[in-house]
Amino acid sequence: METRVPKGRYSVRLIGIHEQVAVLVSAPKSRKSLLTEGASLTVKLLCGNRLISFSTRLLKAQDEPFPHWILAYPRQLETQPFRQHTRVPVHLPLWVDRGEGDLHQPQSALCVDISLSGASVEAPSALASVGELLYLTAKVSVAGMDHVILAAARVCSVLQTESGTLAVFRHGLAFEDLEEETRLVLSGYVYQQWLYESGELL
Repeated sequence: METRVPKGRYSVRLIGIHEQVAVLVSAPKSRKSLLTEGASLTVKLLCGNRLISFSTRLLKAQDEPFPHWILAYPRQLETQPFRQHTRVPVHLPLWVDRGEGDLHQPQSALCVDISLSGASVEAPSALASVGELLYLTAKVSVAGMDHVILAAARVCSVLQTESGTLAVFRHGLAFEDLEEETRLVLSGYVYQQWLYESGELL
């Protein structure tokens, strides 16, 4: 969400919509005391594979029963496609295992880029062969709230590279059969990182 006066960008969480009346979002953790009712705002959000933006006004800032803002219902929406394969760079530690039948301990790895359809994961040794299924566990923060992503991913490629004097194996992974809640959290995380990368979110 972007404020015009004072100028600033930060993330909030969409709580609900009262059609033709108002939009309810969580209150931002910063700058909230600098805004007054009636302030102009621009909201951007990811819905499925579309980026949606609209102009609105702050109708009411409430602290009870939890901090939240009531925004004016938008008169007009602007949409543009957000491609499933749009990848954004990240530095996301995660754990990798092969499922219930795996007798080995989960291995730590690093996700270096991610999209709505897959990810690139680096590890000091090969985690699996092409075609095999891996299970990823990662903790992410979206709009100031912590979530755990649990995702199955198919290995599409394994490439050995070098990082300084150390060998690194980069794995190209494609997500499979994501649960709806996981897909929603992943969408929010990828969009948030995309905003950081593009300079839209500070």
